[in-house]
Amino acid sequence: MNARELLAEVRRELEPLNSSVLNCRFLLKAERGELSFGDLRSFVENQLYIVSHDAKSIALMAARATHAEESAYFADLARADLEALGALEEMAEELGATKGPVHSLKVIPHAVDYTHFLAFLAAHRNPGEQAFALIVNLPVWSAACARLLKAVRERYGLKRTGFLELFSSVPGWVEERGLQICERYVTEHAESMRFFARLIQSYELSFWEGLGGG
Repeated sequence: MNARELLAEVRRELEPLNSSVLNCRFLLKAERGELSFGDLRSFVENQLYIVSHDAKSIALMAARATHAEESAYFADLARADLEALGALEEMAEELGATKGPVHSLKVIPHAVDYTHFLAFLAAHRNPGEQAFALIVNLPVWSAACARLLKAVRERYGLKRTGFLELFSSVPGWVEERGLQICERYVTEHAESMRFFARLIQSYELSFWEGLGGG
């Protein structure tokens, strides 16, 4: 089995879990206009914690990689997170969310499980496992962001939505270059790649369930 075949198989296996993400209470309430601005501030504050740490974790993946194309791939992903962080700070300002040191954020532990798991991947797993988990995760995160973007514009009148815009689609290079990396590892690590893909999607669901939505 090559990396592309494994990806297709894992995505089929994860359809119920991914559906739970995309049908979570927070997104459904956002689309009905039933979230409070406090709920939206909670989304932003927890993302401030997550994205600032994810950028560091992905930079660590780049630093630990042993092949140039792996380092370049993770470095490009880290730069994208840093760009998104700037846009997130603008969204936070519009919503009146906390801006300051990380300890001042109103973090919900269950909602930030994802970023701690990503730090574990960065410190302890190989680039194939790391890239595969991100390839599986990012399209689902993107689909959720696209729906939230539409809702906050239409239902809440937010203007500074660049963070959600940046994440509302996944550039084609993320999967294509990522699969090239995965191909080097898939023969020996297919089952661990499958395992960590399921875990990262479980932590994605933890984020949305942790927010709750009022």
